[in-house]
Amino acid sequence: MTTDGDSDLVLSGRLGLARLAERVIARTDGVTGTSGPAGRWQTVGAQQAIRGVLAVEDAQGRVDLELHLVVRWPPRMPLEQLGGRIREDLRRSAGTVGLRARLGAVSVAFDDVLSEIESV
Repeated sequence: MTTDGDSDLVLSGRLGLARLAERVIARTDGVTGTSGPAGRWQTVGAQQAIRGVLAVEDAQGRVDLELHLVVRWPPRMPLEQLGGRIREDLRRSAGTVGLRARLGAVSVAFDDVLSEIESV
């Protein structure tokens, strides 16, 4: 059992890794998932859409993930470093719950930024 709540996921293939990615995004300060134009960047499963995570399973059972994110500006670190940390956290979490062998490529795209507008 892990302390970050990943152990309560019902994990199997594409949807399990998409849910795991959703958890990693949720616990990363300053980022959130976005479904993008017309809801293209989401994984749809039984009664649930996981926004910001596009999960595609290949014929060998490996699951590639595209993470589409909005970041709060200014970010707390360079975007390349933030994307790397998210990938590392996802791979570590997948290993913890026994899905590391199923995880394929992970790409992280920062599709938009949110900035606070100062009131005058």
